[in-house]
Amino acid sequence: MLAMLGYLMIIIFMVLLLAKKISPFAGLVLVPVAFGIIAALVKGLPVLDTFEWIFQGLYYSINDAGKVSSGVAPTITLLLFAILYFSVMLDAGLFDPLAVAMIKWAKGDPMKITIASAVITLSVSLDGDGTTTVLIVTAAMLLLYKRMHMKQIYLAAIIGFGNSVMNLVPWSGPMARAMPVLNIGPKEFLIPVLPGMFAAGVLAIYQAYYYGKKERQRLGYVAGKAHLSEEDTQKIIADVTLTHVEYKRPRLIWFNFILTIAIMVLLIMDVINGGILFLLGTGIALIVNYKDISLQNSRLLANGAEALGPVSLVFGAGVIMGILNGSGMSSDIANQLVSMIPESFGGYIPLILALISLPGLFFLPNDAFYFGILPVIAPIAYSYGATPVQIGVASLMGQALRFASPLVAFLYVLVDKTEVSFVDYQKEYMKWGLISFALQTLVAILTGAIPI
Repeated sequence: MLAMLGYLMIIIFMVLLLAKKISPFAGLVLVPVAFGIIAALVKGLPVLDTFEWIFQGLYYSINDAGKVSSGVAPTITLLLFAILYFSVMLDAGLFDPLAVAMIKWAKGDPMKITIASAVITLSVSLDGDGTTTVLIVTAAMLLLYKRMHMKQIYLAAIIGFGNSVMNLVPWSGPMARAMPVLNIGPKEFLIPVLPGMFAAGVLAIYQAYYYGKKERQRLGYVAGKAHLSEEDTQKIIADVTLTHVEYKRPRLIWFNFILTIAIMVLLIMDVINGGILFLLGTGIALIVNYKDISLQNSRLLANGAEALGPVSLVFGAGVIMGILNGSGMSSDIANQLVSMIPESFGGYIPLILALISLPGLFFLPNDAFYFGILPVIAPIAYSYGATPVQIGVASLMGQALRFASPLVAFLYVLVDKTEVSFVDYQKEYMKWGLISFALQTLVAILTGAIPI
């Protein structure tokens, strides 16, 4: 019953979004609350338990063993101060040289623009954080898409897909969750995943090539002939370098660059919590770039208003995740998916897990999948001869489609920054996500990472 409620909740939320009857924020908050109340009544619990589940989704929960699991609050801290930090860097002009270099290199060629977007996305996504990737890539490329009248949905899809490829590094969420469950180390886990990541990376470049080819045709680009005149190119460069020139700090570009690299290195090394890193970075960036206190306050207020929309959506994501986990909908969905495996298929459990991960990682939070489904399936697989690494690799396959799920918080930042609707992004992403899933699974089978 609870599993059906969980499915129905997500389906209704998606239908309302598709029909454009409700905003993402209102849908993320109101639909789960309604189903949380229903779930409480079904279980014979007080209705007020619904709001305790929401609290757990937003802040923290403690299981029977005394283990504390955090909600979306750490993500919100990271998101808020990452947006503030990179907004200050944008104001100061840190990304102006990169944007200007891309504009000059592209010379009005849509294909060069889309490929540059993919390369930057794959490079920046090494930090394992989607929000950071969105902020940097849109800072470098979005204005160029607008001035070229290119489809911004393509930029959104390129960023989302590229980030899904690099989301498989050991310091990202999925592998970091799977490793303690399966008791395996990052090196032995990553090596069998790398061929599939490489194949998906090639697909990401092809995606950019495909979009670039379509945009060439649509915009009437002729090879060897610049789509933009030199005057137009200079105007775009001027838009980048001369807009809000009072906030630019060209003399401090090397300081800002070193500070940003230091933050990114510490983020990848996981030495300091990402939210704390960006909190400190924002404070340092403000006092170094803007000596005037009134300028510091004005930049903080202006950029804080810009961060409000994405942050509010992450709060909404915390509500739906809290209801799913607290009500037991997640665990029931997990058990139902596991029960679908016939005993005679025991030798194919890694492959079956890969197939289950496709809907599982779309409909469930990462925590519910890796701490709910994986511990149940793993011992069964071991009894049929599968290894922990094989199970781990199989559990990652569904990540290819996860970046179309409404449960992924940073996607709301992505659609906000690229100015596209979440539903349009989902439709575009899924075309590539499904291909990537098939490709990565096939590579894993061929390399023996997933036995059949």
